[in-house]
Amino acid sequence: MSSTLDRSLPFAPPDGVERVGLFGLYLFAAFAWLGTTPATLGLALLTVAFVSNRPDWRSLGRDPAVRLGLILLGFLVAHSLVQAMLAPSAERTATIFGGGLDWLKLMLFIPLAHWCAGRPERVRRLLLLAALGFTLAVLRKIDWANFGPEFFSTRFESYLPAIAFGMFTGLGALGLIIVRQAFWGRFPAGWPRRLGVILWALWLLFMLEGLLLSQSRGSWLAFISALTVLVILEWRGYSAAKGARLRHQRYWLVLPVVGVILLGGLLAQTQTVQKRFSEHTDTLIDIVRGETATVESDPVGLRFKALLFARDIWGERPWFGWGAGTSRELIAASGRPEALFDQDHWLPHLHNTYAEILVQFGAVGLTLIAALVWVLARSGFKAGRAGRLPADLGRFYLVAFVFVLIWCLFNYRVVRTDWLFFWILVAGTLHGLSGGRGATSPDAQAQAGNPMASR
Repeated sequence: MSSTLDRSLPFAPPDGVERVGLFGLYLFAAFAWLGTTPATLGLALLTVAFVSNRPDWRSLGRDPAVRLGLILLGFLVAHSLVQAMLAPSAERTATIFGGGLDWLKLMLFIPLAHWCAGRPERVRRLLLLAALGFTLAVLRKIDWANFGPEFFSTRFESYLPAIAFGMFTGLGALGLIIVRQAFWGRFPAGWPRRLGVILWALWLLFMLEGLLLSQSRGSWLAFISALTVLVILEWRGYSAAKGARLRHQRYWLVLPVVGVILLGGLLAQTQTVQKRFSEHTDTLIDIVRGETATVESDPVGLRFKALLFARDIWGERPWFGWGAGTSRELIAASGRPEALFDQDHWLPHLHNTYAEILVQFGAVGLTLIAALVWVLARSGFKAGRAGRLPADLGRFYLVAFVFVLIWCLFNYRVVRTDWLFFWILVAGTLHGLSGGRGATSPDAQAQAGNPMASR
């Protein structure tokens, strides 16, 4: 794997349509977590440019991921129409149509994949731009006028809800660890590269501190699990790349320094970590023992009760569920304030992505969504084996997959803007690098006479 930027690839090709598409692509990545309006504009531009590029729709339809995406899209449309007709009120109808439209937006990963096909360096740029935009957004939300030492012992929720903030900082830290050599390689040898290593270390510390400040146990567990997988992958790849590692030995000297700083930061916040993991242990013990009648309505207890409610309500419509976005109304109409009422409000959702999908779309919907994710993961694995997916990016997608699978056990944000943009970026870049028929590089198309090429 080359660790340097391939400067032979132009930042944007000369064709007008492709120029618009790539402008939208970079605009979307830079503002995905920095500004919703410019990110939405970028997404619209890259999508319109994709359609204007006149892809081969037959070839597109033969791609397994695209085919499953289209099947899921058809299911969501039909499901929302039928459920809306069966809805008991106009409010429920509006909820189903709005929720269904939010789910349909997830299919926009397909246009993005087109602009990333066969371009690992472009994908690295996009991921780094997204991480930079997220970092700037966090810095913008900090109250610098009242900033002090107490900031590092309080929960930071000024930008995103804690568990979402923990997810993005955790994934950001893992991503920086994985693409470290590609990041360093962007700087010329000598003091600029040493400066690059320092910037990388500071950025990594920023992400890890954000993860700690989230005080999100679900994000911490997901991060620890994903980091364990990453350590195993890195260790397995160490022997094969031993010579290359030795050539970069002087840059590896910074890692023990970073490790010491991280350990010092963790020790300084040990009390916060211990407090979070020791809270509500009595509730967890009661659940494990099966003593559910006396479970407290604390964060752990509420999540458990929400799962019990999801089991009951899903059992009434196991195959097709109740409709997109209906869980909030179902919770409010449950008549179970002792189980689903959190201090002064009903739970906004079931705090579990898998339970939400079952309640909204039933077993059929969950199967289709799981199949799409599986096909994307499987195509990425095959691309890695075939050498089309660089090793560092392959590790990132696998580690992110593990992280998100665990994180989804504790929360639900699929149709929120931050999650929507995350899915489009990650699923789109993965599909583009996996070499699907619907994600052919524009340059490769033109050279091979592919019908997806610009005309």
